[in-house]
Amino acid sequence: MNSHIERIFFGIGKIEVSAYRIVDIIECKNIAKNPETEFLADPMCMYNVYKQAEGKGLEIIALIHSHPADPVPSNLDLKNMRLWEVPWIIINNVKGSYKAWTYNKEKGLEEIEIVEEDYFN
Repeated sequence: MNSHIERIFFGIGKIEVSAYRIVDIIECKNIAKNPETEFLADPMCMYNVYKQAEGKGLEIIALIHSHPADPVPSNLDLKNMRLWEVPWIIINNVKGSYKAWTYNKEKGLEEIEIVEEDYFN
């Protein structure tokens, strides 16, 4: 995923009792004025992701984006996490490491576990 700009993806799936189960990940173009340090997903792409999820009986359950640094939320991410109350998965686009985060008014910022499942075995 090595890239000089921040990339943005949406995870679609279902929220289960104790987990967010992502079944598909769709990338949208980053149209931010400074894509090296921030992201803004193309609104038409976001609409198409929403419609695709809805058509499959799913919903957008995660926001995934890359940083050229450690996979922790930036100050701008924290501001936007208050608006998008879904897990945010941040990927270090240089090293490939990643972490997932949530933000809520009562608990603040929390790292959450990512469990990868192999559906082919």
